[in-house]
Amino acid sequence: MEPIFQVETAHDTDAYAHMIAAHYILHQKNPIWVLYALAVVLALAIWWIAAAGNYASIRALGTGIFCLAVFLLAVPYVDRSAAKRVCRRMEKQVVKAARKNGAYGKPIRYRFFDDHLDAADSAGSSDTPYDQIVDLVETDGYLLVFLKSGQCILARKKDFTLGDPAALFPFLAQRSGKTPRTFQMPGRGR
Repeated sequence: MEPIFQVETAHDTDAYAHMIAAHYILHQKNPIWVLYALAVVLALAIWWIAAAGNYASIRALGTGIFCLAVFLLAVPYVDRSAAKRVCRRMEKQVVKAARKNGAYGKPIRYRFFDDHLDAADSAGSSDTPYDQIVDLVETDGYLLVFLKSGQCILARKKDFTLGDPAALFPFLAQRSGKTPRTFQMPGRGR
């Protein structure tokens, strides 16, 4: 049986950064509504302290409303900053582990057949049926296939040696029943 798609990608810092950012956004543990709730609670606390028993005070009410507005406007920035910090920390850990295991920068060949995919590197190969796919994520340079096992297929679009990268996700969506998602990588300023 011949593969329909084939890609050989060396996993480097860029590849791991794409994987971690997409994974973090898809499986974020602390939803942003928690930060909004915290902003409301903080604004109420400031209003209560500013009122000092006179809860009808215009000055205290103004202080509370001003603080609420500032806190609510700050939530997206706080969330984004925290996400970047977490992703950078995770990226460093993944890169360190890959280097320790000798996998960093070594090419991995992924082949996509009619009923399964296989991944092969210098240590061997493994087959995975398409029903093991949990998420399909496209970034500006990669196609990421997240599996039930916790593994991620990192296919750099420019590294395809067989098949059109643009046709891979429609093919996988049909085989796995998963809907592909497009994800824009956040700024990587350090």
